[in-house]
Amino acid sequence: GDPPIAPTVLLFPPSADQLTTETVTIVCVANKFRPNDITVTWKVDVEIQQSGIENSTTPQSPEDCTYNLSSTLSLTKAQYNSHSVYTCEVVHNSGSAIVQSFNRGDC
Repeated sequence: GDPPIAPTVLLFPPSADQLTTETVTIVCVANKFRPNDITVTWKVDVEIQQSGIENSTTPQSPEDCTYNLSSTLSLTKAQYNSHSVYTCEVVHNSGSAIVQSFNRGDC
């Protein structure tokens, strides 16, 4: 019965190199959380994305019993360029939602 630990959430926009290719990926990472009871929701502008998402969770750390989750949203370059705000919303059972977002125009 270890107490829950909320994740640290980071959102990584596509790299400049990626923007020259046809597929763009955005990565949302939730680090050091427990238990493994977590939901990631992607929003593009205001719409929730249902497709093109791949989640992977690391095995539990033997040191502090925590997990890391990486969620990758893949879009075509055309899709990416036709929207502005990209948001990753992480809900963990330790409490409130953690929201990270970036605006495509902001560099």
